[in-house]
Amino acid sequence: MPVGKKKSPAKFIGAVSLGLGVIKGATSIIGGIQERRRLEKEDRIAGKQYEEMRRDIKSLEITNPYKDLPTTFENTFEDLTVNQQQAQFQAQQGAQARANLLSNLRGAAGSSGIAGLAQALSNQQQLQTQQISANIGQQEAVNQRASAQGAMNVQRMTQQAQQTVGYGGYLKQQNENIRQGNLMELKAGRQDAQRDFRGAMQAQNQAIMGGIGEIAGAGLQGFASGGGFTEGGFNMDDFLGRDSVQSFLGKGTEGMIKKYDDGQGFSEYIFTGGRWVKQ
Repeated sequence: MPVGKKKSPAKFIGAVSLGLGVIKGATSIIGGIQERRRLEKEDRIAGKQYEEMRRDIKSLEITNPYKDLPTTFENTFEDLTVNQQQAQFQAQQGAQARANLLSNLRGAAGSSGIAGLAQALSNQQQLQTQQISANIGQQEAVNQRASAQGAMNVQRMTQQAQQTVGYGGYLKQQNENIRQGNLMELKAGRQDAQRDFRGAMQAQNQAIMGGIGEIAGAGLQGFASGGGFTEGGFNMDDFLGRDSVQSFLGKGTEGMIKKYDDGQGFSEYIFTGGRWVKQ
């Protein structure tokens, strides 16, 4: 700026308005960009964590802990048999004893005595047969009771095993329901986070656009405050400390004359005193 030349207050106000607006707008833009980057980084991390947790939950093995429990049983008392060997032995012993007795008494007894002895031995044999039959019947009764009790035990154990397996199926379904609930909660949480992320990103976009608007508005306000297009109004060269005439016309020699369009038409400038001066 030439010595002794005063800068108009309007130009100064315009320059200050523009500078403050640019600073404020640039701060909003830079802050918005930095916050967007931070939000995007956090969203990527949250998305990765969500996928890992979702994969871990889905990979959990949920089974029936009692699925391999036996549910069929055998009645070990079903095929019990009586002791036929004992019955046969008793019959043989009785027959042998009667034969020995008959042989020993055959010579001593008369014909009538032999007949009576034979009848007595027959009666003894019949009694022994009844005793053997009764013994076999008792064994069969005991076997039947044992078989019936065994059948009841098999039925009870079968029912208990089936109930246990069914309860295991219930536990499996409950755990599966819990897993699905956890997946739904995890998904809902991720959706909420993404909703918040979109809202935050939109807010930062608005901040960036607001910063651009601040700069544009400051430019217009500074331009208007500096006088606009009026003579002596705001000039960017003045704001930046430049002299547009001197910059454009460059160096000259004493008395040299050049023409320059200063916004009001071409005017003649003469180089004198080391600078260009409008005639």
